[in-house]
Amino acid sequence: MSLSDNIKKLRLEKNLTQEQLATKLGISAQAVSKWETSETYPDGSLLVPLANELEVSLDVLFDNEAVTMSDISERIINLIYNTESTERFNIARDICWQIERGLFNCRMEIEKQYDPDEIKNQKSASYILDDNGFTIVSNGKDPFFSLFPEPSEGYGHFLNDKEDLQKIFAALSHTDTMNALIYLYRKRENYVFEGSVLARDCDISDDKIDTVLDNLSRLKVIRKQILNINCEERTLYYSRPNHKLLALFIMAREIGYSGDYSLQSHHRNIPLIKK
Repeated sequence: MSLSDNIKKLRLEKNLTQEQLATKLGISAQAVSKWETSETYPDGSLLVPLANELEVSLDVLFDNEAVTMSDISERIINLIYNTESTERFNIARDICWQIERGLFNCRMEIEKQYDPDEIKNQKSASYILDDNGFTIVSNGKDPFFSLFPEPSEGYGHFLNDKEDLQKIFAALSHTDTMNALIYLYRKRENYVFEGSVLARDCDISDDKIDTVLDNLSRLKVIRKQILNINCEERTLYYSRPNHKLLALFIMAREIGYSGDYSLQSHHRNIPLIKK
């Protein structure tokens, strides 16, 4: 599309009259009318303000589809930097959703137009699985976006330490450990306690508390320190809530997910784990 067509199209999408756009730019409505009929073109000094009022980049304004990674990187950083701190994670989440739509668009040619309310209203999960990797997108109550590009050696190398992985899941399957984990996550980081206090507060029997403490150490939730206090050796523990476990819990819920998918693309032709 020509510059004049783009100006008119973007103005209408913003529900602006020629007079309203002209007022925002400090020019006459006749000038805007001439832009949209290609009779004249905007002065160079007005191009950036015009793009800002229409909430698009200059590339979009001029219908330039050539995009470089450095351009995108700089714009994303500037966008997040200039967003209120309380909204930065929401903006980042929206960007991730656009990545999912972009990957999906390469296969299905879905609508490219950006809808600022789409991510707020998007409640269904999504995934893409092909020979280059996969995505897992959760929406609604626990929204997250995960991207797993296929490593050159395949996904199998993640299982090289399968015994350590089994120990992690074994620790999490221990009821007393899980209860203690939740208890510590409700405390501030570096909460200091003795094993006997944890046993008392979480109703853990004496014959199980050592196992619980070992499990919490394996999960990197606590660290142990032996101190000499008043000539008496004391064993203290410092809590270190591991946010990566929260990610694991949220992801685990997706394993049993059986609801609707807003986007779903399953085109993998090779095994998930290579021989």
